[in-house]
Amino acid sequence: MKRSVLISWLFMLTGALIYLIGLWQACPLLSGKGYFLGVLITGMFIVYAYQREVKRGLMDEGFASVCRMVALMTSGLLLVGLWNAPLSLVERGAYLAAFCLCISGQYLLMRVAELADQPTSIDTL
Repeated sequence: MKRSVLISWLFMLTGALIYLIGLWQACPLLSGKGYFLGVLITGMFIVYAYQREVKRGLMDEGFASVCRMVALMTSGLLLVGLWNAPLSLVERGAYLAAFCLCISGQYLLMRVAELADQPTSIDTL
């Protein structure tokens, strides 16, 4: 269990660092830096809010629809931002992969925490 938590943290932090440090150096304007930071924070917040509601068992279809809509808008904003940024094709792919790695790491971290809270058959004896 500790290994999966470590891997989840590693995924999330590695993705965030590559994304933020790379785009911080690549974007000449402060507004571009803030744009990409906002996209990352919005994406991470949506994953956290969705997983938290699933864990609490309070998920309804309206909330799930809003989460999906905001996730699609965040993905669209990321793609538009990368398309218009003065980056090479390789850099665009790397930053897109880093964003996905960060979001996947956060999802795995929330998932591991959810599984750790569930009692096992040994705990019930």
